[in-house]
Amino acid sequence: MPSNKIHQDLIAKIKKILNPFQDKLLIEKQDGVGLIQVFSEEDMTEGERNKYKIAFSDMLLLDDNRQPFIVIEPETSASPKTFGRSIPVYTIAKQIMADRQYQIKSPLFLIIVIPDDKKNPGQKKYKLEDLQRKMKSSIKLEGSQLADFTFCQISDFEDTIGKMIDASKR
Repeated sequence: MPSNKIHQDLIAKIKKILNPFQDKLLIEKQDGVGLIQVFSEEDMTEGERNKYKIAFSDMLLLDDNRQPFIVIEPETSASPKTFGRSIPVYTIAKQIMADRQYQIKSPLFLIIVIPDDKKNPGQKKYKLEDLQRKMKSSIKLEGSQLADFTFCQISDFEDTIGKMIDASKR
């Protein structure tokens, strides 16, 4: 299956799981949302936007105050080199442009979702947990815009986002 099809399938599955939050979910190029752009500066003129753009995002879940809360990155590759690149980007994120401009006032949470490994699901889950533990021990989030991050397979997404929402309330 082409990676674009896999990507769209991941987005559709995530959207279905997040249906109870549909009024707070922004998905790139869906429901009146254009590109979801991430910037490393808060105050910039129209002409400076490209200079400070650091990423495009696929999905953004807003909190009850309609502020950026959880960034969800569906990745078609299970390679840590591919999906791990999002972490440093969100440590310096200051603003997100989607359906409107959002200043990042409270720390973000990041969930990177990959397809299920149908051949070795238990092994993949262990590898993701091991990789996450190692990355968290080497990446300092203190003082950054990123409060926490996690990796999961799509079959574990519902449980993972529930845990992240619960953890954010502490």
